Amino acid sequence: MNRVTDDRNLRPALTDLAFHIVIALGNGPAHGYAIGKDVEEQSRGRLDPSTGTLYQALHRLKEEGLIASVEPPERSDERRKYFELTERGRRAAEAEAHRLHTLVRTARKRKLYPQQA
Repeated sequence: MNRVTDDRNLRPALTDLAFHIVIALGNGPAHGYAIGKDVEEQSRGRLDPSTGTLYQALHRLKEEGLIASVEPPERSDERRKYFELTERGRRAAEAEAHRLHTLVRTARKRKLYPQQA
């Protein structure tokens, strides 16, 4: 199922792993191992995707047009696959961040999450 069918329509939420991957690619292209380590760091160890899980997610995001494969930099290990965030992926990340921000605002209004200091 394609989560992102039309950029003008409300898009369904990204999974935690997918959102962490697009965040990892926010600073530029990276190879799979670096993406996995970034995901583990960002999530403070909550997400530690196995190689298979990570590459399945990368493949799905690539099919959805949120990321793309790119040529590796010169003098890099040619076995590593590099990926970059597409413009569509940036918009999906922005929409997901906005969705989560809205949820946090609602939780604060209902006193389920501390107010900002």
